[in-house]
Amino acid sequence: KAVVSTQSTGKEVVYMEECITPGARHTKTLAERNAERQKLNITRCWVEGSGKAIDNLALTCSQIIRKAVPKACLPVPSLHGPVYFDEPSLDPSDPYLLQEYKEDGYDDDEESPEEVPLTLTNVEDFLKFFPELTDYQENKVILDQLAEYRKEYITFVPQTPINSQNELSDERSDTGPISVIVKPVLNGSSPSVRSTSSPKSISSDPLRKMSNSSCEHHTSNNSTPNGRRGVNSKRSCRNVRSVTSSLNSLSLTDTSSPVLSPSYSPPPAKAVKHFVKVAAPDMYPHRPPHYLEQLYDPIQSVQRTLMLLDIARAVHPETLINRVAYDQDELIKTEEPSSHAQSNIKWDPSLRRCKILPSVPQTRLTADPSHNNQDINDENSTGTVNIPILEFESRHECGNLRKAVQVRIFEYDLVLNSDIGSSRHHQWFYFEVRNMVADFPYRFNIINCEKSCSSFTQGMQPLLYSTHDAFTNGTGWQRCGKRICYYKNNFVRKAQEDTGRNSAAQNMYTLTFTICFPHSHDTCYIAYHYPYSYSALQAHLLEVQHLCNINTVLRRQILCTSVGGNPVDLLTITQFPSNNNKSASTNLNERDYVVLTARVHPGESNSSWIMKGVINFLISDNEKAQQLRNKFIFKIVPMLNPDGVINGSHRCSLLGLDMNRQWINPHPSLYPTLYHTKGMIQLLVALGKRPVLYCDFHGHSRKKNVFMYGNITQPSENATVKLLPTILDIHAPAFSFSNCCFTVEKSRESTARVALWRQYGITRSYTLESTYCGADQGLYKGCQIGTQHLEEMGAKFCEGILIMSSADQPCCLTDDTDEEEDSYFSSDSDDSDDDDDSSA
Repeated sequence: KAVVSTQSTGKEVVYMEECITPGARHTKTLAERNAERQKLNITRCWVEGSGKAIDNLALTCSQIIRKAVPKACLPVPSLHGPVYFDEPSLDPSDPYLLQEYKEDGYDDDEESPEEVPLTLTNVEDFLKFFPELTDYQENKVILDQLAEYRKEYITFVPQTPINSQNELSDERSDTGPISVIVKPVLNGSSPSVRSTSSPKSISSDPLRKMSNSSCEHHTSNNSTPNGRRGVNSKRSCRNVRSVTSSLNSLSLTDTSSPVLSPSYSPPPAKAVKHFVKVAAPDMYPHRPPHYLEQLYDPIQSVQRTLMLLDIARAVHPETLINRVAYDQDELIKTEEPSSHAQSNIKWDPSLRRCKILPSVPQTRLTADPSHNNQDINDENSTGTVNIPILEFESRHECGNLRKAVQVRIFEYDLVLNSDIGSSRHHQWFYFEVRNMVADFPYRFNIINCEKSCSSFTQGMQPLLYSTHDAFTNGTGWQRCGKRICYYKNNFVRKAQEDTGRNSAAQNMYTLTFTICFPHSHDTCYIAYHYPYSYSALQAHLLEVQHLCNINTVLRRQILCTSVGGNPVDLLTITQFPSNNNKSASTNLNERDYVVLTARVHPGESNSSWIMKGVINFLISDNEKAQQLRNKFIFKIVPMLNPDGVINGSHRCSLLGLDMNRQWINPHPSLYPTLYHTKGMIQLLVALGKRPVLYCDFHGHSRKKNVFMYGNITQPSENATVKLLPTILDIHAPAFSFSNCCFTVEKSRESTARVALWRQYGITRSYTLESTYCGADQGLYKGCQIGTQHLEEMGAKFCEGILIMSSADQPCCLTDDTDEEEDSYFSSDSDDSDDDDDSSA
């Protein structure tokens, strides 16, 4: 009460009510409102003083909400969403089910699960995913390569130190980016690199020949010298023998390459949810603006003001409308399954592009037909102004909105769906809004956020798509929203629904923002980040297949079918033999492999935009792209979790578990995309073609810039692992080496980056993280990230691989340069932390 009675706070609340009053909106000119706002800011600064006082007042408001305002539960029946997925029935004695996995690996103190390598008992099933081998080589050659492979081996990989924050794997990345010198070819020898971090040579092949006695010796000891539990040696030796027997009895019974032709018609996306429409952004694709969108600079006192309005809810509940505008739980009970809307992807030869068309007529559905076109009479204005209630819809691909409640004339509380099969992960939102009035400030409060901090506090804005603007001038998604705040509210989770957590009732957080829609009675979409749907991916790949001479550089196959019944694409990009380039078949067997994956977390749509940039660059006529195709064979899985993407989840699969915590031993029925991806990589290892690089693309919700995670536990790995991040830090404007981390944490043991590094010895196993927000360094400093920046990052990532390939062999230095080079690469330099880009 004392805080509310302060002079500046009272004036600000009064002023805000004037702004959202339609009568006052029409009686004041823009100059008058700006003058009043400036006068108010001067008064506020004079009364409150420094910014620290404003933060203290905001903290006081937050304490009032948590302590004085009664706790409340969300206005939904349960934290679990209204849609459920029937899990496939499995045999309880299945060896894959003997391991239990944590949903997110929150507890770093718990022991990591055992590492059980995938066996090659069905290795012939994975050969069909290698048309570059089976189409241009005799089957006998492949059989001979497998037979000659070392049949008895144990994978030696560095173990994680007891203290993960050591001098070799600190988040500060040792002495910063490594300094690189590429020496020219001398006397026919190979060019290579030396570094400040590791003047010694890189460690040898982690797959070593072992005799039977060596296997028995390691079987008796399951611990490593540093005290941590390593690979279960008994199970490793047993798997080695199973690999041996499978290789001896191998027969290529099915080596057909199911390569998809341009006439392939992608099937509609299969969803657990009931869709009633196809979203307009899918039918009319996004076009990025021709300008940089600056980070939002929030007013410091806005958070305090909005908190006070929330406190006023508890003090004066009679002033609230509390009308349900959208309720997905009720809609599901009354929906008609026969009217399910699907996305039909068709190739238009006249336009030379794909169209995404709805299978049913687009309808305008509301939560309650009686509310359609219903007006609200604003009695506070000087005249009578009719303000219709907003109409919401999220039953479309990637959509997520569970409930919308009108609490004031221009204010709505929104509740998000949790991931299917889970009661958590309320972060991704994407919904449709209609029936608005232009130029009025509508406030939206998402009241069931979970994370304690958000990029919305660092200048990030939500995205708005106007169908009217898309039709008239081709405008796509745009950053929008003012008065953006993120704070803890008085809503709590029920402890009994917090399965698997040690917690009492936990407070949730509110994300609030205000939007002035540009057109009345428009159909708009609001999203957390630039959506990239499964249908958009299928349309893009179909357009790529119709490019001229695309068969000489790309093969598209179906890797597997997801749990939800959606095909998972596998792309092979390299320079295939053609009539004009018959010599390409001779060196296919000599090329190195690069494996790239993305979208294991469905809410991280920025990873799909980066992957789109990678694909577009690799198939282009760019000279560097041609060099990459002549040097490497790229295996790309652009969407690992299509089910979660289609159904609007943020982190989990349809089973309610984080798929990026299941890489150690993925079940072929529960996680088929992980199982087939991992089996494909293990076949490469068995053929002696271990990938030189693996990278999994992700999005990061709290940090800015684009950065990488790697694995370093030994000094000899420093140069190899940090080379690519160093190159990207120089050549990619959005990339920041200072945000990179090379720590191997116990809670990340079952991620793709760590599991493939440990089990298959892929030294360059990375996670590429992209911000949702923007950049705080480099060329894009102070700007929000856009799709053009993400696609550019994909192209720069490919260029970084090309530069890395020219510096991948041991150095051959002459005697007269040894002393100079050793002094240049000395890691004892006092100013090594201050190396600039030129020295790197």
